[in-house]
Parts: sequence; C-alpha cells; structure tokens
Amino acid sequence: MIIPPFSKQAMTDFKEKYEELLKENSILRRENEFLRAKSGIDHDLRTSGQREKTSRENVLLEHLIDSIPEAIAIIDLEDRVVMVNREFTDLFGYTPGEAVGRYADELIIPEDLKHDSVKPSEIAFENHRVTRNTIRCNKAGKRINVSLIATNVLIDNEIVASLGIYRDISIEKKNQTIQEILYNISTAALNQTDIKEIYPTIVQELSKIWDTNNFFIALYDKASDTLSMPFFSDEKDQFERVPARKTISKWAIGLKKSVLLKVNDMKCLENSGDIALVGAPCKVWMGVPLKAEKEIIGVMAFQDYHDEDKFSQEDVTVLEFIANQIAIALQRRIMIDNVIMASRKAEEAAQSKQQFMSTMSHEIRTPLNEVIGITNLLLQGNPREDQMDYIKTLRFSGNHLLTLVNDVLDYNKMESGKIEFEKTSFNLSDFLKDIQRTYSFRSKSKNLEFDITRQNELPDDLIGDPIRLNQILSNLLSNALKFTQKGGIHVFLKALERTAGSTKIEFIVKDTGIGIPKDKHDYIFESYTQASPDTTRHYGGTGLGLAICKRLVELQGGHIEVESETGKGSAFRFVLSFGIAEKSEITQKGDAPESYAGLEGKRILVAEDNKINFFVANKFLNGWGVKVTHAENGRIALSLLEKEDFDLVLMDLHMPVLDGIEATRIIRNSDDPRIRDIPVVALTAAIMSETHDRIDNLNINDYVLKPFKPRDLFEKILKNVR
Repeated sequence: MIIPPFSKQAMTDFKEKYEELLKENSILRRENEFLRAKSGIDHDLRTSGQREKTSRENVLLEHLIDSIPEAIAIIDLEDRVVMVNREFTDLFGYTPGEAVGRYADELIIPEDLKHDSVKPSEIAFENHRVTRNTIRCNKAGKRINVSLIATNVLIDNEIVASLGIYRDISIEKKNQTIQEILYNISTAALNQTDIKEIYPTIVQELSKIWDTNNFFIALYDKASDTLSMPFFSDEKDQFERVPARKTISKWAIGLKKSVLLKVNDMKCLENSGDIALVGAPCKVWMGVPLKAEKEIIGVMAFQDYHDEDKFSQEDVTVLEFIANQIAIALQRRIMIDNVIMASRKAEEAAQSKQQFMSTMSHEIRTPLNEVIGITNLLLQGNPREDQMDYIKTLRFSGNHLLTLVNDVLDYNKMESGKIEFEKTSFNLSDFLKDIQRTYSFRSKSKNLEFDITRQNELPDDLIGDPIRLNQILSNLLSNALKFTQKGGIHVFLKALERTAGSTKIEFIVKDTGIGIPKDKHDYIFESYTQASPDTTRHYGGTGLGLAICKRLVELQGGHIEVESETGKGSAFRFVLSFGIAEKSEITQKGDAPESYAGLEGKRILVAEDNKINFFVANKFLNGWGVKVTHAENGRIALSLLEKEDFDLVLMDLHMPVLDGIEATRIIRNSDDPRIRDIPVVALTAAIMSETHDRIDNLNINDYVLKPFKPRDLFEKILKNVR
C-alpha cells in the first residue's frame, strides 16, 4: 500500500499538531498524528483534486521526518517498508531506495529472531502499541541493541499501516553489561575461598562482551622475570609459566598502558627488537595491564588468529576499565587471603601455646603432686620435732612453686576465655576466718599486724565463687606481705548496696609497704610487669598476680583500682556482686562430714600411670578404708571394669596406650549399664581449655586437680561414689 500525497491545508494542520506534540516530548504520539494527518490529506486530495501542490508539501514533510532523532520506518499491511527517515539509514545502513518495498522482517531482523517481529495484529492486541528492548541487525549484519516502539495507524478504527521507532541502546546495554560483569567478579572475589576459583568467573563474565576462546591472564613475577598463567585459553597454544623476556605481555607491562596491536604493529616491534614472538602468530593482540596499588601485577589479553579487525580502540578502553576493577578485586582477595592466613597462623600459635601450657601444666604439676602428696603423708605420720621443720619447709617451697605455676596457668585460661565461675553457697564468716588464720600466721613471722574489719552489716550467707574470691584476696595479701617490712596489713569489707536477693560488697586491702609510684598505677595491672625492673630480683614473683586479679574481678562484672604513693603503702579496692543464700542452702552444705568417714569398704579403681602419684593416692584411700585396684592405663582399666564391680573410677586423663578421656568415652558408650553408669572422677594435672572441650560431652562426674588436697579428694569421692 502506497500512501498518496498531501494537501496544503492538511500539511498546515499536521504541523500545528506536531508542534504541540513536540512540546509534550512524545515521539510515538508525534508519528501517530503525522500518519493520521497524512491519511486526512489523502482524503482531501481525492475530493479537491489539488494534486499539483503535493510535491512541495511532501518535501517539507519528509524533511520534518528526517529531522526526528530516532530511526523511523512506516510499514504497510503486507509488511513492506513504505518510508524510512535519515536516522534509519544512519542506524541500519539502508537508503530509502534500498529499504522501500522490502519486507521488514528480511531487512533488519536477525535470522534467529524472526519470531520477534511485530505484526499489526499483535499491536492491536496490545492496545495499538508494543514497547520492548530487542536486537536488530544493520546492512553489514552487525547486531544492534535497540529500544523499539511499534504502533498501528488507524483510520476510522481500521488499521491502514504500522509505524516502527528504533533507538540505539547499544551503549546503555554495554554499560549495563559492564556493571553486571564488575559486580559478579567483585562478588566472586569476596565469596570464593581460593583465588584460583575467581578466574573462571572472570572468563565467564568477559565472554558476555568478547569471544574468550583466545584469552589469557598473565601475572608477572619480578624476582624470577617470569609470567605465570592462572588462566590460559587458546586454540593453538598452551602455556602455564613462561620466561617473560621479550614477550608482548612483558613489553605491555613495561609500557604501563593498554595496547591494540595488529599484524604490521607486531612486525615493527619484532624488527626493532622490542619483542620476540612466542607461540603461533596472531592477527590482532589486545592487552591491558593489571594494576593494583600503583603497581602492575600482570596483564590481561585477547588475541585472534583470523580477523585483524576483531577488536577496536573502544574495546581497549572498555577492557582497561574492567581490568582495573578486576585488579582491585584480585588485590582485595589477596589481602583477605593474607588476613585469613595471618588469622590461621595466630590460631595455630594460640593452639600451640595452649598445648604447650597444657603439657607444662601436666609435667610441672605431676612432680609437685608427688612432693606435696608425700609431704602431707609425712605430716600425718607424727614426725619428730626436728623432722617437722624440714617437712614444713618442704611443704612451703612446694606450695610456693605451685602458686607460681597456678598464676601462669590461670592467666592463660583467662586469655583463652575458657575460665568459668561457680555460683555456690558459702558462709562469709567462715571464709574470712580461713583468710585470717592463714595470713595471721604469715604476718606474725614478719612482725606485722593483720586484721579483717567488717564495716557495716554484711550478710553471712552468700552465693558466688569463693575459690576465685580467695584467689583475688590471696594475690593482694601475698603482694602486701611481700612489699611490707613494718607496720601492718588491713582488710576492710563494706556492703555498698543490698536488695532482697543480692548485695554489692567493697573489699579494700591496705598495707604500709613500699608503695607504688603514681605513673605506674595502670602499668602494674598488665601481664608480667612489676612496678620497677628490679622488683622480681628483690621480691620474686611472676608479675601476673595483679593482672589475674584485674581479669577475675572484671570477668565477674566488677572493677579494681589502686591508691598508693611511694613510701606510704598501697590500698587496693575492688567491688563484686554476690547473691544472698537462704539459710537452708548453707546448712545443707555444712552437713559435709568433718572426719574422713563414709568410704569404708568402697571399691575404687584408680587409673594412674605415675607410680608415685598412685602411691600417694593409695595411701590416703587406704587410710579412709577404701579397697583400691590399680590400672596403669585406660585399656587395663576397661578390662578390669568388665571383670569386676567397682563403686567409682578415679581416672587420670593423661596416660599412655589409652588416655583417660578416650577410656571414659568408651565407658559412657558401653551397652552394659553397670559400666556405662559408673561414677568417674577425673584426676589430672592439666585442666586447661582444650581438656575442658574434650570432656564436655563425657559426663565426667567431677574432677580433682593435681596436686590435690586430701580433703578435696575425699569430699568429691564421697559426693559421687555409688
């Protein structure tokens, strides 16, 4: 269908309407009005016979259409092109003479997208307008991303033609694709655990723009002057690592900018000696440097063996932009890997430290257990008076060494975050009497005063961790005794707050010792430090006592501070919260036997590899009327459990052949309830964080830490024995 010429009046009407539409910035409505006017013009011409004026009007109208910045094609009902504008020619390459009369589907629709053609019936179904982003091809066959608006031209509600408006969105589409590529590569760099896994993602993403059949990433090692290929894809060559020497990649890295080399360019560089071609010769080579933190770490390159015009300078610009982002992503991944590696090494070092401390705990506590255990046996054997001094000196030295060891091991436990606090009922008056009894004796030996003052009404029955409270006070009192030569040591307790179920108590340990300079008040609470460099030489100690006090107080939600001046003594103040226990709880706890009675006739299996440790434990157990059976390792203990009945197993956790932890695991998994349910009390010289982790799920009833106090061992056996 050929649309006839136009009348002057119709042309005037069209121009007025078109100018109005221009103000509204609606291309679709502009073209619809134009075609309606054109149809009206046809009608006027048929009725008026003024055909002689149509030539000038047609030229004016065609000029108007050509001035529109979108490609326009008018198509008749047979799908043949009736008219195209200048923008259509510029975009698709067809002149009006080449386009008019051709089928639109054959003209610009790619063969594989024939199904994407827009028919008048489809436009009518979509209320006379279809909008989509699609692909069309130009005269040379190049595919172009376009935004298409298709609409029907109606006269008296009858479709007489269709209009196609095309806008080139290739740049927008490419920018969108580039953004997607960069996002996906950056995401892969953050999420992949191994940097090698990033390269396939890079290739997959770049294939959205370019053919990656001949593509490689080369990383440059300056020290060895070599290129490693974490990714190399080529239809003719295969490289993993090559000497850099005079390769194009090395030349591009030295040039420090992107390059696009064609056959003649590469021949010139080869003739000048700048490069020595490696591998099969290609038609075109496009490469960009990979820059990270102002340093070139490698190059990323495409090449082609068939088409010298495969890549353009625009491709180089785009690839350079992508490469910069890829280099940043790779550098970020390398930094993350370095952090992970450093963290892993730190964890391994911490584990090694824990293992070392656990081993040292076992190795040091084991002989200490022997020394202190035998000392206790000697004291119970009614020694002569002249022997008593030696035995007490031996016990004091052993306990002093044990205190030093405990300081180091306790601090290590607190550093690992594995320390736990008990919430048990205890009597404050009894607790303070024990402190008074212990430190009065030691103070008298130095002619020092010692007293404990309760300054206001304090509850007697508390809930907390008396062992840790004793550790804090003992460290502070031991320091006071160490650094005080005359005067005295005073302990003050005062309730700061009290509610129905809890109380907050202030403790002050005050001495008249050498004092601490003000500039050292914070410093003394750090690990392995003393107020002055010669303190350890003159007074001894590990420098951990105050650090441990601070951590123990803070881990229980309290705080500690010091007031001191050189030569005027020191006052350490800390505040802790405690629960207030019911009388019945304390009474029940006080029902524990005062004598070593209650174990007579009980059968206990002692799994212990150290003969002296067994000798010490056996002496006490026999003295309490216990029938003891000895097993030198866990395997023998399991064998004895199958053959005999026992009321409890005293299990050393560190033994040869089969240790106590694995032996207990087997016991708890036994099908025989007689074995599975037997009470197990762990006897060990190393209760460290990793040991706790291993025994968490073993249902060990209790544990006794070597070197043990006879009373502790007795009470824990009595509590758990069948």
